Amino acid sequence: MSGPVNLFQNQVLEHLPVAFCSCDTEGNVTEFNRHATDLWGSKPAASARFHGAARLFDARGKLLPQDQSPIACALRTRKPQRNMELIVERPDGRRITVLSNAAPLLDADSKLLGALEVFHDITERRYVEEARRVADRLAASARVANQVAQQIKKPLVSLTSLLDILRKETNLSAEARSYTELIEQELSRFDRLAQEMVHLSIAA
Repeated sequence: MSGPVNLFQNQVLEHLPVAFCSCDTEGNVTEFNRHATDLWGSKPAASARFHGAARLFDARGKLLPQDQSPIACALRTRKPQRNMELIVERPDGRRITVLSNAAPLLDADSKLLGALEVFHDITERRYVEEARRVADRLAASARVANQVAQQIKKPLVSLTSLLDILRKETNLSAEARSYTELIEQELSRFDRLAQEMVHLSIAA
């Protein structure tokens, strides 16, 4: 009966919609399916322990030692390791973000037989989430730019009106009129800045 049972088991593993691997009590990789090799980038070596990845990193990008991988922790603690985000580095250097769940394998007498892990690629999801965060930051920056532009334009209107009154004053000295020209230039520069900030907020 072992032949048909093993065949059935292998077919089940191959048709799982997620990557799967298992190890014995020493951490030696014993079983894995095609999804796992696709994510790892190659089949694990005969001496592979815990996983077949070239390297593993945690969600922050810190190198993860083999004995700290989810399946290793499940084997050591005999407790499930749920929803752990990891970065798998393939032999070609490409990195893939995966979500991992690992658990110990126990027999009917609670004797430890090994551990298993299922994981799936969430790289695209992370790209979408990062793009959304960038878009949110840009939108927030645009709102701030628009608010600053409005704050700049308010005093500009008042200062421009005062400048018009000064220009109409017939008793101004030549030096005073030269100052009004400088003031007008600066006001024009601030007005252009305010307009650019408004355009930025619209574009965002």
